Amino acid sequence: MTPWKRKEVIGGCTLYQGDAMEIMPTLDKCDLCVSDVPYKLTTGGRSKSNKTMSGIFASHNYANDGQLVVATVPFSKMMTAIYGVLKDDADCYIMSNDKNAFQLWGAALDAGFKFHNLLSWDKITPTPNRWYMKHIEFTLYLWKGAAKTINHPESKQQLRGGERNQSDHPTEKPVDLMFEYVRNSSGAGDVVIDPFMGGGTTGIACLRSGRKFIGIELDEAHFETSLNRIQSAYDNPVMFSGCLKRTPEQQGALL
Repeated sequence: MTPWKRKEVIGGCTLYQGDAMEIMPTLDKCDLCVSDVPYKLTTGGRSKSNKTMSGIFASHNYANDGQLVVATVPFSKMMTAIYGVLKDDADCYIMSNDKNAFQLWGAALDAGFKFHNLLSWDKITPTPNRWYMKHIEFTLYLWKGAAKTINHPESKQQLRGGERNQSDHPTEKPVDLMFEYVRNSSGAGDVVIDPFMGGGTTGIACLRSGRKFIGIELDEAHFETSLNRIQSAYDNPVMFSGCLKRTPEQQGALL
């Protein structure tokens, strides 16, 4: 019996619906991990007297119980499993908000990873908050084995903006963001894994850059979203024609 409920293959992309903690130990070793892992969220200070939260954090969408996404895997177990599915000398990018970055950092070091850098993403549009509006998210840039120089050492620590709202996933990231991590820490034909695939953004970034992709998603609805997005991207490769060689104006949007 396989540990996944469903498996779909689209070109070089293999998508699994199921529990990543059960599926990862059965896979061949991968060259890179890029993932926006699940963690509990808070409203950032909404109170009965403060009704400014909106969007996915509006009171009718989010009850401050931390379950905007399913977040039941302890960081220690998560990072140990990710470390185990990667080849030696592999890089790993794990996204986090400010409140979870330090716990994830510690769990990554305990699992065996070494720390390269703390990267950031400027969302531009902030999340309302009583204690400074939040417009920054973070990425732990980690490595396993021997450190490698990234493919584009001129890249800066912070990326800015990027188009979202391409799926119904509540914490969707822009494809340009994941594309930057994928292109910097892997080569053509390498296998990139996202064990918490969400809306499939990392998979689309892999298609754009000529990498193979393994995505795992527990939630059936999000798996279906990923499947549809990646199939559409695979069927319309012309949309990627400007991704590898951005114009100066396009490059300027990613600081």
